[in-house]
Amino acid sequence: MAYCGENKYFSFRDGCCESLPDALLTSASASEFGRVLSSFFGRFSVGCDGFGHNHILYAICCGISEGGKDAYVCENTDLPSFLFGFPLISADCGVYVSGNGKNVKISLFDEKRFPFSSKIMNQIMNSELPKPAKHSGKLISAGSFREIYINNIADSLKNTVSAIPAGISCGSRSVRSLWYEFFTGCSDDLVFQISDDGRKVNAYSSDVGFISYDKLLLTFAHTLAEKGEKVYLPEDFHYGADLISADSGIMRFDPDEAIPDEASVQRFLWDSLYMCTHLASDRQSFFKNIKKSPSLASVRREVVVSESQSVPEKRSVTEKNGRILVSRSGKGRVTLTVQAFESEIASELCGIWADRIRKGDF
Repeated sequence: MAYCGENKYFSFRDGCCESLPDALLTSASASEFGRVLSSFFGRFSVGCDGFGHNHILYAICCGISEGGKDAYVCENTDLPSFLFGFPLISADCGVYVSGNGKNVKISLFDEKRFPFSSKIMNQIMNSELPKPAKHSGKLISAGSFREIYINNIADSLKNTVSAIPAGISCGSRSVRSLWYEFFTGCSDDLVFQISDDGRKVNAYSSDVGFISYDKLLLTFAHTLAEKGEKVYLPEDFHYGADLISADSGIMRFDPDEAIPDEASVQRFLWDSLYMCTHLASDRQSFFKNIKKSPSLASVRREVVVSESQSVPEKRSVTEKNGRILVSRSGKGRVTLTVQAFESEIASELCGIWADRIRKGDF
């Protein structure tokens, strides 16, 4: 969900804030953002990818301190290690700063390592700047959890002692080096393409072709379900998972509501490296399960409308060829997501429903 034009500094999208192209995100504005966050949570951990945006990192921390809350400061850390580590120091909010050049992205996570729900993001977007607290909070220097994170995954791979043959493609140097801890990086038979600071990954196999992130996620869910485990997937995850849910015990949860404890402990939902090392460590089983999973296609579009208030907060429509999800995403904007089993059908349905939404026929 994206909230554009309702905050003078940020566009809000899927649990993160991205600086607007025509806005100058200064240290003063980042500090104000930190003060706003301080009224929502008790203890923070704030990390940054490299040192390029350290001024934003410390400005947010100063704002949190002015709000009377404590913040652990993690310089030069990759996002996967940060996600693994911040709940271990009893922080109930993780704030991660990344981006290239002047573009800044601030990702926000709850104590269960999940991105903020659209409900919380909406509240933050519309919050007034609170007054400084009587007593400032503490800023505490914290190291990276990278080595602990690497060792933790290595310990979970009980039968794997050498690097897994697979190619790695990733724009982030720190995240790419993290994956090289477990993969050779020089195989053309299986290649992982990592994006979103390490949170999302697609794959390509010479055997089965392109493998989307959703299909990797569903394949891992199948693997756990076949072992008799009850598996939880987000409500807005592709409806293709429902084809096997009756037999496998796959359940759904609403990311905008309280996340069940059973779902919060399912690491594959927030740790792509963990998921892919376990999938690829047994390549024969991996490809077998990939071929069993249904094909998944999804198209997403922001649609401009004259009056978004007439759109329900959330609406889901299942048609013969696909599933349509419609939700508000700001003043005069609606988020349209179409799920199908073929990309051509998803694109076609997306075009049809975008026209219907513009005409108010939904």
